[in-house]
Amino acid sequence: MMWNWIGQMASHLVGDPLKQWQTRKTMKLEQAFELTKLEHETKIAKANVALEMARQGQQQNYDLDKIAMQNMQTSWKDELVLILFLTPIVLAFIPGMDAYVHKGFDAIEKMPAWYTSIVIGMVVVIYGMRGMLKSYFQKTNMRPRLFDGRKED
Repeated sequence: MMWNWIGQMASHLVGDPLKQWQTRKTMKLEQAFELTKLEHETKIAKANVALEMARQGQQQNYDLDKIAMQNMQTSWKDELVLILFLTPIVLAFIPGMDAYVHKGFDAIEKMPAWYTSIVIGMVVVIYGMRGMLKSYFQKTNMRPRLFDGRKED
């Protein structure tokens, strides 16, 4: 009977703190697991949001290009831009005018990058070629040189 009482005391003194320690350890592991699970779910949610934003961005670009092409039917801007771009080609075949064409291109080459970027942007918007311009930059690994003042080599 004495041994039972000593065993119960020892179990109470050592066993209870040991059980509590084990319970705390288990709770910490469960919390760490839940935290890892939540972090993983957060990463998946962020990836899904980024994917949806990319899809919507592509759709918006397509819609903007489609609207620009529809506006071409009632607008004169695209004809004006076409005439401006074809004029140097026509002038290059007229004797004596090719010098003026070369001087014009030299002047354009000396213009600041921000200005030529705006002109390119206007042409892209007028003709609805956002997707084409974006794919060109991706294929050539070129970044548009906006506002940096540097020339592409």
